[in-house]
Amino acid sequence: MRITAVLVCAALSGCVVIPEPTDRDARILAIGDSILAWNRGVGASVPDAIEARLGEAVVDASVAGAKMRESGLRASIGFSIPDQYRSGDWDAVVLNGGGNDLNGTCGCDGCDAVLNRLVREDYPALLARLGDTQVFILGYYGAAGDRFGNFDTCEDELLTLERRLTRLAATRPNVTLVAIRDAITGKPALYDDDRIHPSPAGSAVIGDLVARALVANIGPAR
Repeated sequence: MRITAVLVCAALSGCVVIPEPTDRDARILAIGDSILAWNRGVGASVPDAIEARLGEAVVDASVAGAKMRESGLRASIGFSIPDQYRSGDWDAVVLNGGGNDLNGTCGCDGCDAVLNRLVREDYPALLARLGDTQVFILGYYGAAGDRFGNFDTCEDELLTLERRLTRLAATRPNVTLVAIRDAITGKPALYDDDRIHPSPAGSAVIGDLVARALVANIGPAR
């Protein structure tokens, strides 16, 4: 995976590395939030694991902290997941998102409006933009008593989101929901020290599940 990056600090809380994918030969694009982006700095993110499993490049445009819906500067630099999309001759797009919308917008309490928006507006609009490309939507797994308390209360909302996205995927022949919940939830070695994000081993497990789905739907590497 050939990646350049820019460091963005102004007008944001802290500094965030925004990836600028440059591999023009890749056929797989990954967009989403920190579940995908985590462990990138040590070459052990989910897209890295997909690369290793398939033996081909994956362009990774995911950004930690990204939401399905953002505005202003945060949207323009990749914090809006739809705006992470780069036009290209993609065979597949690996996608996740919604957890930060639920946590950041409604605090994972009374989130019916946000859930409705995600499944009825945000995801359908992005899928329409992706056209006939094969799309692989990752579900979420459960937090493991995270140290900051941000996502411990989100389990019901994330499970509801996954169930509704599963139904959405079932209506579209080019969309596959990749469930990762059972493979990760409750297995301490697969969590980072923050007990939210995947450890390198967790990213490898997720990457393997995605790679299996990719091979089943778009075939092995060219």
